[in-house]
Amino acid sequence: MLSNLSNQLGTSALKRQLFFIAATLSTLLLVGYNFGTFDEAMHVPFLKSMTYPSMYAGDSMLSLQKVYYSYFWHAFVPFLKLGWLEPALFIVHVASIYLSFWAIWELSETLFHDHLASLIAVLGFIIPHLSFVGFPIFEFAPLSRTFVLPFLLIALNQFFKDRIPLAFLITGAMYNVHVVSVNFVLAMFGLACLLEFRRIGIRRILFSGGLFLLAALPVLLWKAGSDPIDFTLRPEWVAFLNKTLFFHIFAMIRFSYPGTWVVTLGGISALVLFFVIFPKTEVPQTASTARNFIYAGIIVVLVNVIAVYVLPVTILIQSQVARIGLWILIIAYLYFAGYLARLYRAKSLSPAGFLVLLIAFIFSPTPILVLFMWWLIQRLKKERVLKVIAAVTGLALLGSYLIVWLIGFWTPGIYIYGHYTPWVDVQRWARENTDKDARFITPPEKWGVQESDWRVHSERASAVTLSELLVAAFEPGYEVEWMPRFELLAPGALARFNGDYFWNVTVTRQAYQALSTEQLVNAACRFNAQYIVSEKPYLHPFPLVYENSEFAVYDLGKTACP
Repeated sequence: MLSNLSNQLGTSALKRQLFFIAATLSTLLLVGYNFGTFDEAMHVPFLKSMTYPSMYAGDSMLSLQKVYYSYFWHAFVPFLKLGWLEPALFIVHVASIYLSFWAIWELSETLFHDHLASLIAVLGFIIPHLSFVGFPIFEFAPLSRTFVLPFLLIALNQFFKDRIPLAFLITGAMYNVHVVSVNFVLAMFGLACLLEFRRIGIRRILFSGGLFLLAALPVLLWKAGSDPIDFTLRPEWVAFLNKTLFFHIFAMIRFSYPGTWVVTLGGISALVLFFVIFPKTEVPQTASTARNFIYAGIIVVLVNVIAVYVLPVTILIQSQVARIGLWILIIAYLYFAGYLARLYRAKSLSPAGFLVLLIAFIFSPTPILVLFMWWLIQRLKKERVLKVIAAVTGLALLGSYLIVWLIGFWTPGIYIYGHYTPWVDVQRWARENTDKDARFITPPEKWGVQESDWRVHSERASAVTLSELLVAAFEPGYEVEWMPRFELLAPGALARFNGDYFWNVTVTRQAYQALSTEQLVNAACRFNAQYIVSEKPYLHPFPLVYENSEFAVYDLGKTACP
């Protein structure tokens, strides 16, 4: 059945496009879409401030906009002015996913010349999988890094096709959109050029480098005219990042923080998967280049370890180099899809054994389970046992989805204007009922993968939030100014931070909720804030101007400062 379907897709352009559309819709329905959450919590306020400079008056977080060297959000300024921002972002998100599936198919065709491998590869990327640092391939809403993904996949495809100048040209153009993602692809291209120097040739390498620089010139000039590259050592800054929101990105793994196990061991499992099936590849040149790409990924991950634990060079920390794990995962899964196609055609596995591997490959959120099932099937041959394992695997995967849903990292549904919650409701009230220059004190921990920052829907300034640290990893020194503000609203919380995101959020919430009336008045005077937002049932003796089922808003405009 799989062979017949793959042949139909391979011979019919129309059926292929319908398949990519079906894969896109499946990803949207399974992953969900939620405007204004995760990293958009910072980028949407940046965009609104860029379009309307008077917005967010006195909000320190907006000063961080300068650290993002990207033209991506500039393209949405006209849509924001027309009131079409949310639909425009949704369309871009859908188009990016669709193009990514198309690019995955074409890349697989180049690597394996096998429609079945391409079919399995596309199926394998519908559900997110987590590698080093935990960034999924498809996210909950569009970002500059998700926009460049299909184009960088196309660039990889051109490199594998030996169209190296074109690969560098595409990569250079994407440098103007997301520098960090392109740096990872450049690392892979660079090592491949070095190790395949004789095949590629010095002339083509120099010409390709020139094309890259030419295409990347707008953002390079922008960067050259502002901050220079920082090679200083900042161990205190790295320690601060590790204990706040970034432990899984920099320090990567700790025994007492189970959340880091899945992402880091997932990255290691992706590497092992690639190398255990690598000797079975059939296209020597592309396989050699892919292996060089993986070597580049390993080197970059090791550079991250050295930078975090031994030599904390600022530019390496700013680049969050361990995020190259996303590309390690992509290449490893492409090759495992090719491996599954060969197993299917050769009938070297029983139907139950193949089904177990296919289920794990498509539905497992981590390569750990895929690697474990591959190892198990090498040792188990009884069909009845394999059928039981297939059933158990399916149940285990359902359990993992349930866990992710319960902890709030997954909220299926399409929310083009944002998931309407009491938190979003109180933001919209602020936008519609207060002056544009109004300043708020808000619960500083309220932000998450599926939860917006205060600034997104309210379009009003906030005194201090934990979410500001999303950008602190790109701006050393910002934390010095942030810490006193944070201490006023969450006294003692920072001293208890240990790198565990869930613990840090909990202690921040507890500290804010424990503030006395006097402390809140002092903070409002310090920040020149006119309003305070409090989560129920923690109420205060101030004039109440709005409330919903979870939050209350108090007016301190007439409260005398001590």
